[in-house]
Amino acid sequence: METDKVLEELKDIMVERLKFEPSRLPDLSLATVLPKDGSLGLDSLDFIELSIGIEERFGFVIDEAQDLEAHFQSLGTLVAYIKSRSADR
Repeated sequence: METDKVLEELKDIMVERLKFEPSRLPDLSLATVLPKDGSLGLDSLDFIELSIGIEERFGFVIDEAQDLEAHFQSLGTLVAYIKSRSADR
């Protein structure tokens, strides 16, 4: 799956599950930081919703027993994680 396609799917998930304002989507890039202290300011509940959306959209289960913090640092790290998990299937 192409990087741009995965990024667009993530943006859709953010609008649908996180009620993210669609007018802000053009400002998002692979460098956009996700955690609370980052540019989007996502909190723990947002990450849960985002994880559920990813699982539903991309068809794999995110193992919460793993340390996932590195994968959820930015949209770029999350796209890379999704691409690697999608390639495993």
